[in-house]
Amino acid sequence: MKTYIKYLLVFLVITACNNDDSRKTHKNPIDQLPPMTTSGKNTIGCLVNGVPFTDSGLMNNYYQLVEGEYYLAINWENGFGDNFKDGQIGLIKTQIVEGETYLLNTSRASLETFTRGSANYTFANNSNSGEYQTNSNYYGKVTFTKFDTENGIMSGTFEFEAQELNSEEIVNITEGRFDLTFNQ
Repeated sequence: MKTYIKYLLVFLVITACNNDDSRKTHKNPIDQLPPMTTSGKNTIGCLVNGVPFTDSGLMNNYYQLVEGEYYLAINWENGFGDNFKDGQIGLIKTQIVEGETYLLNTSRASLETFTRGSANYTFANNSNSGEYQTNSNYYGKVTFTKFDTENGIMSGTFEFEAQELNSEEIVNITEGRFDLTFNQ
């Protein structure tokens, strides 16, 4: 009888183990971002400290000529009220050229007097909030793979590090991609 119980226990242990990794549901965060396209699909996404962030369709993007200078804004947002996150890339006094890369190394506060680019990320939830901005120590870049003013389409990639205004914590925005329409 003891031998029977031993064999039964061994059988149960062996059959209970499963090394089949195909059932795991771990997804690559990059695969959860929108694909890189160039047709004005109004998609944007990035990884925020490795976590996917895509827009919920509440964006307002523009490229405008004001008093002889060009101003560009790329906006993305998800959520609203006390539970949201949003990001923005801004280029001031800069004419955009397709294929070019632009440095994002200024905070929004200093944009009024300089010809530069900035990026920021903001979030809020029930227990926490933060506002992160690029600066001369924490910066990034945006590259325009397509910039079509005739049809109002801009596509490209971006990445940046930004510093929280109060705590000085750093956020890493990576693998950013956009395919957007814009107003002029």
